[in-house]
Amino acid sequence: MSEVASEIGSVQRLRVAVHADDPLRRTALGKVIAEAGHTVVDLKDEADIVLVDGGRPSDEARNVIGLGIADDRLPGALSRDADARQIDAAIRAVAAGLVVRAPPPRDNGF
Repeated sequence: MSEVASEIGSVQRLRVAVHADDPLRRTALGKVIAEAGHTVVDLKDEADIVLVDGGRPSDEARNVIGLGIADDRLPGALSRDADARQIDAAIRAVAAGLVVRAPPPRDNGF
């Protein structure tokens, strides 16, 4: 097996901090992160990714994935209602150096 294939086969456990003003939302996002196999860390601790719900902390210099934040300067931006699969994929992608954007809303008109 190639080196790349073996790296893909092993699941990477990342340290993710959650910034959310609502404690219930912060707890729910922490559960999503933990169930995806990552470690939830405090905002003050070293983190690979910071998942932010709502407003971005102004002094945050780490890789940020914003939920419901329209800011093209962030490496990751998802809709606020992103599901667990999308959040996990964004965490892994941003940690790998990729930029993640939510798809534009679908226009159901023909």
